[in-house]
Amino acid sequence: MPAFLARLPELRAWGFNVLVCCAGLALFVLACVEAFADAGTVPWAMCVVGVVLTVVISRFPIVIDRGDGGGIEIGFDSSILMFMLCTLDLPEALVVWSCGVLATQVISDRRLSSKLFNIGVGILAGFLAGLVLVEVRGDSIGTPRELAAVALAAAAYFLADLVLSAVSVAISTSTGLGQHLLQRQMLLALACFVPFDTLGYLGAMVYRSQPWWTVMLLGGPLATLLVATKAVTRGSEHARRLTVLFDAALRAQTLSDRNQIEEALVADARRLLRLPEVALHSSPPGRGEIGAPVQRRGMPSWVVAKAKERARSTIGADEQALRALTAVASDAFARLELIDEMVHIARHDPLTDLPNRGILLDRVTDALARGRGHEAPVALLFIDLDGFKPVNDRFGHAAGDQLLVSLAGRLRALVGGAGTVARLGGDEFAVLFEDLGHDDVVGVCERVLEAIQQEVSIAGHRISLRGSAGLAVAAPGDSAAGLLRNADLAMYVSKEEGRGRLVEYDASIGRARLERLELVDDLRGAIERSEIEVVYQPVLLVDERRIVGAEALARWNRRGRPVPPDVFIKAAEEAGLIVQLGDVVLRKVVADSVRLREAVDGPFSMAINVSARQLAEPGFVRSIEQATAEAAGVTLILEITEREGIDVHERMLDAMHAIRAAGVEFAVDDFGVGFSSISYLHDLPVQVIKADSSLSQGIDTDERAWALLRSVIAMGHTLGLAVVVEGIERESQLELLSGVDGPGLCAQGYLMYRPMPAEQLIATVVADRQDADDRVG
Repeated sequence: MPAFLARLPELRAWGFNVLVCCAGLALFVLACVEAFADAGTVPWAMCVVGVVLTVVISRFPIVIDRGDGGGIEIGFDSSILMFMLCTLDLPEALVVWSCGVLATQVISDRRLSSKLFNIGVGILAGFLAGLVLVEVRGDSIGTPRELAAVALAAAAYFLADLVLSAVSVAISTSTGLGQHLLQRQMLLALACFVPFDTLGYLGAMVYRSQPWWTVMLLGGPLATLLVATKAVTRGSEHARRLTVLFDAALRAQTLSDRNQIEEALVADARRLLRLPEVALHSSPPGRGEIGAPVQRRGMPSWVVAKAKERARSTIGADEQALRALTAVASDAFARLELIDEMVHIARHDPLTDLPNRGILLDRVTDALARGRGHEAPVALLFIDLDGFKPVNDRFGHAAGDQLLVSLAGRLRALVGGAGTVARLGGDEFAVLFEDLGHDDVVGVCERVLEAIQQEVSIAGHRISLRGSAGLAVAAPGDSAAGLLRNADLAMYVSKEEGRGRLVEYDASIGRARLERLELVDDLRGAIERSEIEVVYQPVLLVDERRIVGAEALARWNRRGRPVPPDVFIKAAEEAGLIVQLGDVVLRKVVADSVRLREAVDGPFSMAINVSARQLAEPGFVRSIEQATAEAAGVTLILEITEREGIDVHERMLDAMHAIRAAGVEFAVDDFGVGFSSISYLHDLPVQVIKADSSLSQGIDTDERAWALLRSVIAMGHTLGLAVVVEGIERESQLELLSGVDGPGLCAQGYLMYRPMPAEQLIATVVADRQDADDRVG
């Protein structure tokens, strides 16, 4: 029942329109009966021309805007009616006119209700105009009275159309009749309508007094007048609409909120159409509505307005203007979507789509702010994958990326709503926990480490990793950056203690880190001031017990106290200072080599420890070439430590071959305890191997240890390499080496010489050479 009541005005309008149509058709039938009573007198050619002209001229109406979204549409096809009324009998003229009205409506694209109403209105208004013309004119043909009759007939036609249209609209909208009759632009419309209809009377005057074909001369002016009148009236409306569209386009670029864009779109559509009933719907326009779609991601919508009171010739222009307006809004929505996407990309990892470091710190800051007023702990887990680099090296970066994506999905599923998973970069992840007890957090962290260890199928291979993790629980006064730093420090402790485990941060870790940072700062200053000292441990030729070279060793006294070499060298590697440290040592070794050559003749070698990072430096080859030239005949040997493995790559090999070409030799230090010592002898341009001290420790007490060292020495001699045995501390060890057959076996250790300053080295070598000469003499 409510739906029926809602449609009642529409049903009433339908009934009225049908009634008007039936009345018009009844008059049409009556006119046909009268006209065809004497069929031989009907001018068929004029009838066909009249119908065609009626249809053509009806396509060029003008609309006088009312200013409220509606308009008065004026069709000048009634000028053909005036021509027919002035040249034919009344029944015949009305038949031709009615046929023209029927043809016009049949080929139009209006709704059926509108077609029926327009047929009835056109015929009824035509009959009224015909009766007024006949009654007022009487027998006065070609007189001012006839002109006045035509004017009154035209006015009658206009008023009949206006009144019937107002009644129909009032019924369909359930509004008062007066507001549709008393329109502001009615007099202007009448003033345009009546003069134009008198053109039909002008054509009739020419037709009466001149040959019939002369009437065709009026076609050009008539067409020009129709086109020009329509262009002028539409031009002002187009200008108004363009102004609205231009303002909307400018404003759309300044809006930064979707609700603002929606509100502006509806407001601009109301200005554009001059209609108050405009809204944004989620469905297309229905019957009696016009609309245009708005393109927006995931939310289809339409701007919809009522079209019942729109002048029929403006609906197409309204829809076209609406489409232009919604295109502006669609661009504004697309701009916001692009901004959102850019913000998302800027704050999320592009590979895994996890939050990145920036958004993690924001969320930690928010969590800390929320947690200050209650007991809820805020905890942060920092994870670094162990052994991820070999995956990239072996299977390629695409496989590594696939592994990271798989791991990210696994972590996200495991943590769920209990925390925020983020990727910090490379193979580092973090998890923020809120509102979980300490034991619960530790339990989730352990499950995270277990999940990381689960095998993943990559490129047809089953791969499993481990993760070193550090956990930091927020304390009062902690910041987001501080909490992340603490978790990071705990993770490094996990790596140092054996990897693949969870370490929780405590104050002692922070103190150790602070001490390490202070150590690095002091070391950086010492390197910049060249305060690194160099001492030398002589290398002895075993069979002659003669010094043939020395190894340069870096030493550093920090605030008057010596720092163990393994401590500050490791700190230099971690802080990225190893290259600068190596440069300082190289410069001092070269200077000391010059002094040594001035005091000692004969061959002598100076060994310097270098890192793989130094070999990768672009200027390192040039530095070594220059050092060789300045060393005045002292042979430089670059020792590469093999204990932690050497990352052999093309740039490193190219540098080593270039350095070897300059007369510099290479030695593998700590040989025998690394990962792939024998393969290095094949891959690298090595001339010397230095057997690690761990191989010589038990040779005088353990036959197996002695057999192993003999094998290493024999292998070196077989490959044509010089061999230096490190760690000789007892005479019994040296005696065993003296009995080894083979050329040039050397030894180094505290038994013979401890590390000494350059001055002492020079004096020791001078004395050694004199002793050798005395023995020979």
